[in-house]
Amino acid sequence: MQNIEMSEESGATSKYNDDGQIDDSLKSIQKIRDEILRKESILQERSAQCDMDIQTLLSEGKMTPKAVSIISKYKETCSNMTEVTNSSCFGDGGQSITNKKKLREALLRQCKELDLICRGAHWILPRYTVLPSVSDGMYHASVRLRCLDFDMSLTGGLRPTPYEAKCSAAANMILELHKKAEEQEE
Repeated sequence: MQNIEMSEESGATSKYNDDGQIDDSLKSIQKIRDEILRKESILQERSAQCDMDIQTLLSEGKMTPKAVSIISKYKETCSNMTEVTNSSCFGDGGQSITNKKKLREALLRQCKELDLICRGAHWILPRYTVLPSVSDGMYHASVRLRCLDFDMSLTGGLRPTPYEAKCSAAANMILELHKKAEEQEE
């Protein structure tokens, strides 16, 4: 067992047990951070969908079937932000939750792979930004990865959902990290 003594300003000495305490604390803090990022991701996807729907309503300008569909979607969907972050309420525009969940699980591999790479290298997890492309109804995402060795930001391709846009950006980041690793080996 290893003890670390730290002098406090009062002159008193505090003893901290170092065995496993740092690892336990890191795991706890990482778990909290991961949950915050999960909620942030859900809110960001929801926000991008809202932006798209706002622009669609503005461009429709009157009560068309498309406008009615959007309006009814928000009457049926979650209104409380806490509910949004703690549920699978994504304003799916008529897609069934089950089909969307299957698609999300299949696409999740790219974002999870990037997270695994970052965790394995002891880097901060990537941060995503998702914006709607109003002109074509698609979504565009960028991903930023910051660590001691570098700071890199890349974009993905246009995709039909916010989550797919994030996965596209993650896939591009993974490719760039592979290139960077190959360059370092040479």
